[in-house]
Order: sequence, then structure tokens, then C-alpha cells
Amino acid sequence: MSRSDEPSGVVPAERTDYWNAFYADGGVARRPVPSQFAAFVAGELDGPTRILEFGSGSGRDSLFLAAHGHDVTGVDGSKAAVEACSELAEELGLDVEFVSASIDQEGLAAQLRVEPGNTLVYARFFVHAITDDEQAAFLRLVAELTSPGDRLAVEYRTLRDSSGAKVTGRHYRRFVDPTSFNAQAVLHGFDVTYAVEGYGFAKYREDDAYVARALLTRR
Repeated sequence: MSRSDEPSGVVPAERTDYWNAFYADGGVARRPVPSQFAAFVAGELDGPTRILEFGSGSGRDSLFLAAHGHDVTGVDGSKAAVEACSELAEELGLDVEFVSASIDQEGLAAQLRVEPGNTLVYARFFVHAITDDEQAAFLRLVAELTSPGDRLAVEYRTLRDSSGAKVTGRHYRRFVDPTSFNAQAVLHGFDVTYAVEGYGFAKYREDDAYVARALLTRR
């Protein structure tokens, strides 16, 4: 298992309604600021890259990466988020596609364009926001979408974060074991090329999440 105790926040069956209400009620800023992780990943890219972001949420990182010359599609389960982000991308003059889909949606891989050898799958604060079964579906999907040389970039809350303060207490979340996650990714054809854990990577008000971030490359 990838969690130390029962997940916190809303239960999985209620997540769609919760996130639709969250994003319909101002969850997408008109000028979103990118995450530290997005800035880090952007610095690791050698040139224009085909990027698929899962759990794109407010669109902050998809829009940032597109503004830096990358070809980006954001995927999120909330239709309200996708609609708001599509509108904002148009306002900002950015060519970003946003798609509403669940991670285990049948035929999702066929809907997403990739560039073999130049594709990055990006998932910040997504892995801990899905169930164990959905994480397995996510890794299967990533393996299906990628080719040798493609990369996976993830950042998520770990087991050590379970006792910390949470500003967004109602968000559904698990607390993930990085060793287990990386081992599962290796079984799906990836090598871990960079991995770090700690505080200070994703601080938001009094919530200084203990996170893991990793870059993996498809064999």
C-alpha cells in the first residue's frame, strides 16, 4: 500500500462534484503563478517539448510551460477547471489544449498526441490526489503514451507529510511511499534519473508539505 492511514478529505465518489464546485468558485486565477516544480522542470528541458500534464487543475503549470515554448495539453477530471483554463489560455494568447477526462477513462491514450522521444508526462500534486487503483492506471497510461527517451516528472505528498498542517484540508489525498512509487514506475519501463524529498519545495501559507519529486526516463 502507498499510504500510512486512511486518505484525508472528501471520499473518491465525491471528488468530481467537489472539484467542479472548487474551480467554478474562483479556483482558477486570472494570472496564475507557476509552482516551484514547474520552474524546476522547465530548467531541465533542452528545447521545445511535447508535455502532457495530468491533474492540470488551475492550469498554472500548463500555462507557464506553454508560455516558455512547449506544446502542452492539460488533462483534468473537472470539467469546470478545463472550461476555466481554456478560457484563460485564450485570454492570454496561449495555445494550450485542456481535456476533461478521468485517469482510467477507456481510450484516453488514443486521444492524446505524443512525440516519441520528445514527450514529457508531468504530474504535480496528482499522484497523492488519486486512489491506489488510479495510480496503477496512471502508470499503465504513462507507459502506453511514452517511448524510449521520453520522461515522467512527478511531485507528490509522502508518508512523512501525513501529520503536517493542511491549508486545503478537504482535498482528497493519500500519503505516498516514494520507494514504492519508484519501484512501480521501474516495473513500467522507467529509470529514476533524479529523486529528492523534503520540506520547502511546495510551501503554501502554513502548509509546508513534505514532498517527493522525481524525474524518470523511459527505457
